This record gives sequence, C-alpha cells and structure tokens, in this order.
Amino acid sequence: MVFLAVMACIAALLAVRAVTVPHRMARPESQEMGEIFGASIAAVALTALLTGHLVDQLLIFVLFLNMAAVMRYYVNRLSMPGILWMTVQPLAMLVSAVWASLFIVEAGLPTWVEAMAFAGLASAVIVFALDFAERFARESVLTHEQWRRPIAPPKPGAAKREFKVSLHLPCYAEPPEVVKLTMDRLAAQDYEAFEVLVCDNNTKDEALWRPLEAHCARLNERLGREVFRFFHVSPLPGAKAGALNYCLEVMAPDTEIVAVVDADYQARPDFLSRLTPFFEDPDIAYVQTPHDYCGYAGSDYLTACYWEYMPNNKVDMPGVSEYGGAFTIGTMCLLRADALRKVGGWAEWCLTEDSEVSVRLRAAGYHGFYLGETYGRGLIPETFDDYKKQRFRWTAGPVQQLRRYWKLFLPAPLAPRMPGWTKLLEVLRCVAPLRMLFGMICAVLGLAMTSAALLTRSMEPVDVPDVVWLLLTLGTLTSLVRTWHRYRLAGCSRVVDMIHGEIARMSLSYTILVAGVAGLSSKPLAWRRTPKFAVEETKETPFTSTMMETVLGVACLFFGLLALIGQSILGVEFAVLAFVGAAGLALRFLSAPYMAAMAIRHVNGTAQAAPVEAVIRADPLLREARVEA
Repeated sequence: MVFLAVMACIAALLAVRAVTVPHRMARPESQEMGEIFGASIAAVALTALLTGHLVDQLLIFVLFLNMAAVMRYYVNRLSMPGILWMTVQPLAMLVSAVWASLFIVEAGLPTWVEAMAFAGLASAVIVFALDFAERFARESVLTHEQWRRPIAPPKPGAAKREFKVSLHLPCYAEPPEVVKLTMDRLAAQDYEAFEVLVCDNNTKDEALWRPLEAHCARLNERLGREVFRFFHVSPLPGAKAGALNYCLEVMAPDTEIVAVVDADYQARPDFLSRLTPFFEDPDIAYVQTPHDYCGYAGSDYLTACYWEYMPNNKVDMPGVSEYGGAFTIGTMCLLRADALRKVGGWAEWCLTEDSEVSVRLRAAGYHGFYLGETYGRGLIPETFDDYKKQRFRWTAGPVQQLRRYWKLFLPAPLAPRMPGWTKLLEVLRCVAPLRMLFGMICAVLGLAMTSAALLTRSMEPVDVPDVVWLLLTLGTLTSLVRTWHRYRLAGCSRVVDMIHGEIARMSLSYTILVAGVAGLSSKPLAWRRTPKFAVEETKETPFTSTMMETVLGVACLFFGLLALIGQSILGVEFAVLAFVGAAGLALRFLSAPYMAAMAIRHVNGTAQAAPVEAVIRADPLLREARVEA
C-alpha cells in the first residue's frame, strides 16, 4: 500500500513536469523509459526508507510493472506519467479492499457492525470503479499525449465556404449598457454571412428594452445592411429556452448554423470565422467553447469564483470531450440548425436547456465537441446568493435530464444510438450530486455506528495501524500536487488564488446537495436568472444566506470535538480519525459563510458601480472603442 501511495505521488509530480499546458507534452518522447525506470526505482527506495521493508515489495512491484505494460499496450494514447497514474489507482483499490476485508474480519466487530462494514466496502468498490472511469476521461488532459478529437480550430482561411449563421441573443430585464456592449462585439465579427436576433422576453420596463431596439438600428446603419433584428415578446413562456425557440421560428430561412451568446458575453471577432469550418463535417451538430469571465481582477470574491470555474472549463471539459461526453453549456456555442430543428428545439421544462439539447442531438446520431480555447467572456455573479442560484440551476438541470432520459443511457442493444463512453459520462455527470450525498451519508453512518458500538462496549477500541497515518499523509500530498497542477493548467499561478478557488468550490457543497435532490422531483423548478445590475450596499451578515451551511458546519465540528473528548472510550486513534473526518466535512460547510463574507465586502466596496465599467476595464478593445466614441 505504501509503495502504491508513493508511486501515485511520483506519477503526479511527473505529470507536472510533462504537461505544462493543455494538450502539449513539455519533454521529448525519448525520456519515457527514463520516467518508468526512474519512477520505479524511486518508489522502491522511498518505500524501503519509510517502512524498512525492501524484499517485501517484490510482489507488488512486479504486479505494478505488468499492469503498466498492459495499460501501455491497450491504451497507447497515454503518456508515461498517465500510465503510472492510471495503473496505480485500480491496484490501490484492489489492495485496499483486500486489506480492509482482513481488517474488518480481525477487528472483532459485532456481527451487525461487520455486516454493515462489508456492505460499505462493497459500495465503496463500486463507486470507485465508476469514479475511475470518469476520471480516466476527465483527467485526460493530464494523462494523454495523443488526441482523436479536435483540440484546436482550423487554421485561419481554411474554410471552404461561409455558412449562414443566426446569432441568438436572449435577454430579460438586462442592463442596456451591458447588452449593447455584447451587440457591439457581435457587430465586429470578421464574418459576412450572419444575422443577430436580439430577443427580449417579458421585460416590462421599456427603459430596459427600448435602448436595445434603437441600438440595433444604429448598428445596422453603421454596417450598411440589416444584420441586427430586435424582438420584444411578452408574454413568452419558457424563460431562456422560450426565447431561443422563438428565435428559431423567426430566424432567416437559409440559416445553417445557430450560435447562442448570453447578454453579458463579449465575443472575440473571430468567434464565427474560426469555428464554423467544423460544420463541414455533416455529423457535427455542435461546437462548444468555455465559459470565461472578465472584470474579476481586484476583488477577492470574484477572483475566488473565477478560479473555481476555470479548472473545470479548461481542464476537465476538454478531457470529457475527448471521450464523447461534451455537452453544450448555454453560451459561446454553435449548433447545426437542421439538427436542432430535427430534435425539437430547446427544452422549456429543464433548468439546463443547454446541456439537455446535446443529449437529444447525440441520441439522434450526431456528435459534438468542446474546445478549451476562450472565445468570449462574461460577468461573474456579484453576490454569493446569486452564485449559489447559478450553481443550483447547473446542478439540478442534469438530474432532471437523467430522470427523463434514463432509457437513452441503457447498454446496447437496449439503447444503441450513443457510444458507451458517452452514456457512462453523461450518467455520471448527472448523478454527481447524488453520489456526493451518498458518500457523505455513508461516512456519517459509518462513524455513528462504530461510535455507538464502542460506547456500548459491543466492541473493543479500534487499533488503527500506524501505516494509515503514513498513507493519509502521502494521499494528501498527492491530492495537493494534482490540485495545484489543474489550477496551473487552467492559468492560475498564485497559490492564494488556488486556495480561494478551493474555498469557493467547497462553499457550494450544500447547494449542490440540495439541487441534486430537487432535480429528482417531477414538479417544475423555477428558472432563476443571474442578475447583472449594479449591486447596492448591504448590511446583512455572512450568515444571513448561509444559515443551513453554518449550522451543519458547527454540528460537524461539535461531533468531531465530542470524539476527541471521548477518546478514552473510542480509542485515541479512532477518535483522531473521527475528528479529522468531521473537521473536513465542517470545512466544506463553513466555507460558505467565509465566501459570503468576501461577497459582502466586495459588494460594499463596489456598490453602485455599473457592471459595464468592469467589462470595459477588462477589455482593451472596448476601452479603445469608448475613446474613439
């Protein structure tokens, strides 16, 4: 077990050395043999140093090398650090399962506790197998050196022809200045065959949509032709999906590609010219580019949010795309118009109408992919409450999708249209919040039952082997290296920003759990937009919007301290383990009030500042345009 833990850490360090930017190896292929032999010798030596055992490593060492050879033969797209990483994980699970089984048998547990322990172990093995399959795809940017799907757009000028594109810009009660900047950037596209449909749905205040109508006319006059068309539709059901479906009805009849851009996104001038050539392949139904953001510099809160977003957008999503699991995410995406019509347009019942449509497109036999290069930047929610609402929508929507379309993800021949990898990745993405909830419940129940057995003297205090502490230390070190590497590949260079990004990620734990359960309901869920108006100064406390997270965090910490106090009954080692587990859970929940406090400080420091100013400050092209105006 120590050998495998050491090898995992070495593999993580080798990946840092080999992959300095996504999809590119920083060292020559000739060094691969040096990596495998160097890693093996280092792992054996370090394990001997830590445990005092050398010969005892022979069996696991030989087994590891053989499995690595098999991995190399059958999955030749992996880099050498990737082979080491993907070999050590299933081996570690196998060895851990055997060790845990022996530990349970020899611990002298009551029959009911032993039965529950084996049930938990079996569940852990199944969950690990599914997680490993997902990580194999999701971490491919860190582990692969060969790619089957596109990782970059065609070279400029490679297009054989221009497709007719209809850009759809839905908006509801948006600040006019923000939307006008978005329109200005679309007007600057270095592309000829396109139109822009600005659809304002259900905004009652004419002062918000009349300026957009007038700006469309000004842009058309500047361009010398009708490119922008404005629609104010009220009433129009279906929220954003309803507006997008309306655009499908009124767009130019000869439209070949539909592009979707959110009201606050500033598109690059080459957004269309670089990405439309992909649609020369008739099987391609959509191309998605990352969510990215501007205007966050100078704010600890917005910076924390930004770096929470980016590892997923820049590292994980391109990896999932390589294995057929790419999905659309609502903005800065292009879709084949005929395919979109064929599958029935946008789903107005789903909170994530964007990713939902990609399920139906793939079920219809089409393909799509995700590029890691940024083609537009938007605004980050200004308050922690809005940040949580956004994540609630992004989490509950996929669960809704799985509840409705689960038959599409059955194995062939029951559901033959989608490849197996695509089905598996979609299911695992949709059930991610439920897996998280299941894991937490199992951990809490396990600790509670063991504690109850110890308190009632039904079992003797657990003697935790010393090797467990060494394994926890090595595992923590490896996790830190992998996390640091993901942030580096996403473009983050400051450790403090990485820490804040992790705090932001943990702060959403409760929201994700609640959203996962809510997505299981057959009742419609309200679609709540992310407002982009200037925020007002607030006097609320960090606990106003995080009461449940705070209560859960304090409760976890309380029970962890109780375990330490009761160490004479529970046993010192088990008490420390229980405290570490409870404290880790408490840290997740208590990150929420910390983020809320940063958000309040941000809001009070920038109250009444127009969001449009943040966009202009972040974009040199917009600054120049303002000067020229």
